[in-house]
Amino acid sequence: MRWPLILALSLLGGCSALSEQQCRLGDWYGLGYQDGQAGRTRSRLDEYHKSCADYAITPDLERWQAGYDKGLAFYCIPELAYAKGKNGDEYHGVCPNDASFRQRYERGRAEYQVQQQLDEIADELDRLQDERERVWKSYRHSQDDAERHELGHRLRQFEWHALDLQQQYMQIKQQQLQLLATPRE
Repeated sequence: MRWPLILALSLLGGCSALSEQQCRLGDWYGLGYQDGQAGRTRSRLDEYHKSCADYAITPDLERWQAGYDKGLAFYCIPELAYAKGKNGDEYHGVCPNDASFRQRYERGRAEYQVQQQLDEIADELDRLQDERERVWKSYRHSQDDAERHELGHRLRQFEWHALDLQQQYMQIKQQQLQLLATPRE
């Protein structure tokens, strides 16, 4: 009986408002646990207050806080902080052990950001290669000297741009290797 309710409430994770039925049946402990486990701030409870006030229902602060504290204890495990940062998760400074958590989170977050930069450059290189191939086909099939001259110029620009991107990629890759060589705490 409780699992369907918990499952239904878990689907609310991204929503900022609760329906009347959700307010009346609210598993405040479950919502608190879910909010804590997701690393949300306590301001989430304010959203529940606003949503349920429309139906003259007041959330059970004690039950929500008990669930939130329990969920937050799971979220704030320092050993998981690195993975949260590496996955690109946001951190809102909710952990009581913030200094320890944040240090590990920031390390993972730095690795995530470097990888994002590498991925963006790789995507741009792929796009550039596709565009270069398209222009190359036009160049090969063109009989017009002026058009061939313009297309040849564009092909050279593609080459220079690709070289620039490859250089950027190598510099960021070097940063990534230095970051990975630094011992994690």
